[in-house]
Amino acid sequence: PAGFDVSASKETGVSADKIKIGVISDRAGPVKLPTASVEESVRAFVGYCNDLGGINGRKLDLVAYDAKLFDGLAAAKQACNDNLFALVGSGVVFDDKGAQAIIDCGLVEVPAYTATSTKSGADRLVQPLPNPTYTFPTGASQYLASKYPEAIKKTGAISSSQVSTAWDQLRRLKEAWTKVGYDFVYTGDTATLQESYAAEALNMKKKGVEAVTMVSATSETVKLLRDMKDQGFTPKFVLLGAQYYDPELLGEPASEGASAEMNTVPFEEAGDVPAMKQFVDAYAKVKTDVQATSLGVQAFSAGLLFATAAKAAGPDLTRDNLLDELHKIHEWDGGGLHMKGNPGDNERAVCYLVMRVEGGKFVREAPAEPGTFECDSKQQVELTGDYGTGAKASTP
Repeated sequence: PAGFDVSASKETGVSADKIKIGVISDRAGPVKLPTASVEESVRAFVGYCNDLGGINGRKLDLVAYDAKLFDGLAAAKQACNDNLFALVGSGVVFDDKGAQAIIDCGLVEVPAYTATSTKSGADRLVQPLPNPTYTFPTGASQYLASKYPEAIKKTGAISSSQVSTAWDQLRRLKEAWTKVGYDFVYTGDTATLQESYAAEALNMKKKGVEAVTMVSATSETVKLLRDMKDQGFTPKFVLLGAQYYDPELLGEPASEGASAEMNTVPFEEAGDVPAMKQFVDAYAKVKTDVQATSLGVQAFSAGLLFATAAKAAGPDLTRDNLLDELHKIHEWDGGGLHMKGNPGDNERAVCYLVMRVEGGKFVREAPAEPGTFECDSKQQVELTGDYGTGAKASTP
């Protein structure tokens, strides 16, 4: 804006006319990863921000890194060596691998999301939709429990202990759902990738399971749903996480009737929600074949959160005053992109939105009004299990 005296900064990654930021995501792997479109969404944000003149007269310069699913530490070290100011919009499956390295090199991070306790509780990190380890959202599970009160007494859950991120999430989910009335009569521990889930489907059928959840890649869950149908196993409901809001799920006829809980406004409502229309338009300018995802929306929101704090920090931009400004932001929904959380205090949004697969499309199930979320402080539980702690900055 006019009136600012922007001069070159002594801060790493900041010059008179540029702010150098980075994004880390998983771009390569044996299966389609939930972080697809994270990098593209940050590129969309950078283009959107720079078209508006940048931040206090400085344009954004983006460097992207591929964690390749298992190379998160190498990607983190490269980011540390590239004279970045901050990491913005990142999201990787095994985000614990590089968490300590990023802190140790002094970077501030505004990620799209966090997957592990090491990352979610890390120092020098603020995210648009906080995911604190020791609370868990139960709005969607309570909603379906109210519709099928008997079914939740026979719940089945599937994941792979070979994938620590997924298995820890399942452990947290089971504790939380148990506290709101679910009884788990079957837990399947599978291989990372399987040709078939016929055995798991048959075991759940034999145990009378009536409610099913799975924490895995969408490609694996599609196989499970197909095998459930082939085995004649039809539970009362299937409830999946936000990463399953994915066209790949719609491509499987056996997914009909499955529900997915959402953090963000669905793309189908871009005509009703200006912020989502803004994202869709910005994403289109990236000109990529990678389809936008819900986690990509969170990456874009992370960019907006970063820009808001950086602008408030003024022309003398440093990592420390950026972090100070981030911690002052206690209400954030990305302008209407997602449910409202408290980034500054790392407190989650206590809301839910359930989408259901009907006729090969995602249809809003609850709440009914487009662009809205159902919010209530009773829709989360405190966890008491041991799920680890966040990476910490060393003390002098």
